Amino acid sequence: MVLTKSLHSNLSLVHKRGIHDVVKRSTAGEIFVKQGPGGRSSVSGHVSTVFGCTGFLGRYLVNNLGKKGTQVVIPYRGNDDDKRHLKLMGDLGQIVPLRFDIRNETQIAECVRHSDVVYNLVGRDFTTKNFSFEAVHVDGARRLARIAREEGATKFIHVSALNADVNSTSAFLRSKALGEIAVREEFPEATIVRPGYMYGKEDKFWNRFGWWTKWVPGPTPIPNGGKTLLRPVYVGDVAKALAAMESDSQVAGKIVELYGPYEYRYGNLFKFFCDMAMHPHETFPVPKAVYKLFGRALDTVMVFPHITADEVERLYINDQATPGALTFKDLSIEPLSVEDTISRFVRLYRSNQFQHAPFETILKKYQTTEWRV
Repeated sequence: MVLTKSLHSNLSLVHKRGIHDVVKRSTAGEIFVKQGPGGRSSVSGHVSTVFGCTGFLGRYLVNNLGKKGTQVVIPYRGNDDDKRHLKLMGDLGQIVPLRFDIRNETQIAECVRHSDVVYNLVGRDFTTKNFSFEAVHVDGARRLARIAREEGATKFIHVSALNADVNSTSAFLRSKALGEIAVREEFPEATIVRPGYMYGKEDKFWNRFGWWTKWVPGPTPIPNGGKTLLRPVYVGDVAKALAAMESDSQVAGKIVELYGPYEYRYGNLFKFFCDMAMHPHETFPVPKAVYKLFGRALDTVMVFPHITADEVERLYINDQATPGALTFKDLSIEPLSVEDTISRFVRLYRSNQFQHAPFETILKKYQTTEWRV
C-alpha cells in the first residue's frame, strides 16, 4: 500500500500537464487529456474520425494520426480486407473500425459521436451507377458536416481540390466547389483543404505515366500538348499537414491549399518519368474531343477506368493558388519536390536490366530549374 502511494506520488510529479495537453469538446463538455511522452503507445488527447480512410490519402492520414497517439475511428463501407491494414497503424484499441454508408445518418452519427475532430476525405474522380459527383461531394459532405456539428465535434476538416470552382468546365471541380459551400453552411468554422495532384505509391499520377510506357507501344497521346501547368504534391506531405491541423487552431474557418514547391509542364513531367524509368517514349498532341471520347470508351468497358472524360478536361486546367489561402509554410512543413521522391515510385516500371541502374546520373540533367516553369 505504501509502495503504491509512493509510486503514485512520484508519477504525479513526473506527469505535470499544461493547458495544451487538455482537449475539450465545447458542445458536449467532454475532456480529453494527453498522456505519455508521445508516439503510438501514448494518448494524444484527441479522438478523430476519418471518413474516406481506406482511400489513397486516407491510409497516410490514419498512420500520421496513429503514430502520435490519437484514437482514430475509421468508418468503412467495403469488406474487412479494405481496412485491415489500418489496424496496425495505432496501439491496441486506438484504431476503431465502424461500418457506415454515407446515406445512413444513424451510422454517421455513431462514427462521430465521441470525436472532437472529423475529417472528410470521401471523394471519387469518376461517377458510378450508385453515386454521382453531387451525391458524394455535395450531398454527402453536407450530411457529414451537419451531423458532426450536431454531435459536438469541435473541428471539421474537409478535403476539396485545388482549382475547385463553381464555374469550372470540369464537373468534378464544380462539385468540389459546391461541396465547400455546403460544408460551410452546416459547419461555419470548417477548414477547407485543397490539395493539388497527389502522387505516391498507389497514385493515379506516376502510375498513369507508367501504364502508358509499359503497355502502349509507340508514341503516347498527351492532352493539351503537355502545356498544362501543374504543382504536384507528395501525398505524405498532405497527410502530415492534415494531421497537424488536428491541434492547430489557426486553420479554423480557413482555406488551406497544399501544392508542391515547384511548377511543371505536364509534358515535362512525362518526359522526366520516362527518363527515370529508362523507357524513352515520344508524345504527340491529341484534340480534346478525341481524348475525351477515348476516356468515355474506357469508362464504359473498365470497372476502374484508366482515365475519364472529366479527367481529360481537368488536364487542360492550370493549377492556380488562391490569394490569402494558408499553405504548407503556415503549418511549418517543407514539402518535397518530384525530384526528391521520384526514385521511390519509378523502379516498378524499369525493365529487369535497368533495375539497379543509378538514378543520380539522370537526376543531374534535372538539377537546373530550366525544365521547370
